[in-house]
Amino acid sequence: IFHLMQTYNFTVPDICDAFPDEVLIGDIFLNSYGGIDKFCGEIRTADCPHSNSVVKEIVQENGDGKVLVINHTGEKFCSMVGDQIAQKANENKWRGILVNGFIRDIEVIKNISIGVYAKNTYPMKTDKAFGIGTKDKKINIGSVEISSGNWIYVDTNGWVVSRKKLEL
Repeated sequence: IFHLMQTYNFTVPDICDAFPDEVLIGDIFLNSYGGIDKFCGEIRTADCPHSNSVVKEIVQENGDGKVLVINHTGEKFCSMVGDQIAQKANENKWRGILVNGFIRDIEVIKNISIGVYAKNTYPMKTDKAFGIGTKDKKINIGSVEISSGNWIYVDTNGWVVSRKKLEL
């Protein structure tokens, strides 16, 4: 059920040096909470005002080689990812989850072999309204415009997005 942890031969600073004209550098600062700190992959986006129902739907899919990027746009604080979503994403081979927002259950998530980055923790779950939110919509996180199909590279130094897979 669990996939082997991948090892990556990149650092985000090296990518910035090697591909300065091909990457957008993330200017929202996130913390690592998952069992792995470094990951990359093709992006799927989820734009979520106050419900994570589309996040739950997406992690049910085969995420092999992919990273879920979640933009929480709601005004109320709530957690977009908890241990159940992180576990399901890991089982379905997602490489990582990056949240412009909050997560919870970090004492469990740190033991799951998936990359999870978020602004911080917040203990309250989201409203469970079904069908609220949008999959694969163009989103902005800080100054970075992100579309499904772009690629993201993440480590403890930061994160960058490119239009296509970089030849590292």
